Amino acid sequence: MKFKGIIPPVVTLFDETGNLDLELNRKYMDVLIEQNVHGILLMGSSGEFSSLTLEERKLYMREMIKHIDNRVPVLVGVGHTVLKEVLDLCNYAELQGADGLLVVNPYYWNLSEDQLYRFYSIIAENSKLPILLYNIPSFTGQPLTVELIKKLAGNYPNICGIKETVSEFSHINEMITELKKVRQGFMVFSAFDEHALPALVNGSAGSINGSSVFAPEISVSLYEAFKENQMEKAEANHQQLVKLMDLYTYCPSFFTTMKEAVHQRWFPGYQAGHRAPFDVYPNDLSEKVSILLKTIKLKEGMKS
Repeated sequence: MKFKGIIPPVVTLFDETGNLDLELNRKYMDVLIEQNVHGILLMGSSGEFSSLTLEERKLYMREMIKHIDNRVPVLVGVGHTVLKEVLDLCNYAELQGADGLLVVNPYYWNLSEDQLYRFYSIIAENSKLPILLYNIPSFTGQPLTVELIKKLAGNYPNICGIKETVSEFSHINEMITELKKVRQGFMVFSAFDEHALPALVNGSAGSINGSSVFAPEISVSLYEAFKENQMEKAEANHQQLVKLMDLYTYCPSFFTTMKEAVHQRWFPGYQAGHRAPFDVYPNDLSEKVSILLKTIKLKEGMKS
């Protein structure tokens, strides 16, 4: 499976009591697909996977994959500190028809390069699905180095890409450049919105970026314009994405902000549900999100 383009790392929608709202999540998938996204990522960081039980993750995965019904490729986040649970989720994702896996390195303990290699090698040896590694050192406490990824990519054909959630653009550029030497077609995806265009210029496969969960048309337009060499249009979309970077400052749990934006744009009649401790957030969050949506002049979701 060759992934490309804009793949929203979707938020997971709850009802007012904090339980999975499967029907609302189905409607959410439809809205994103109607905006011509190139894939869907379930249960990434924005998807609040760490707030879900193992059984809830399986239920959500099963129902969303079935509903998406091959309209776009589906990546599934299988992050966990327990390797046996990761393997269980990998197997379940394969059985349900997922197109690929996103695998974050274990958090809490810092691991040696050999330990990280061991972790990913076991997963690669036990899954037939394409695997994208997930480098997010601000959450895991340590980065995935270029040398480690080169070794993994060189030895395991199903390790076929990486999502780079890093602030240093030089690292993304190095990853793109160095992995080409190991294997043509290895996919590097940027994550921060402001990196989408410069990463594409340097050879990325696309972007798995936060704003695409509630404003996918901006990133999709940027990607398509870039592919058609309409650089003025791509740059205009890039400037729109830059304006959205403030969303990461509104609340420490940025998925709370994204969820608010999703509700304001598409589901204003539904109360956004949260789970403790994330049911505590700034009182002015809704107002800030509304102002941000007005700033970028999106068609839906603008409060009067």
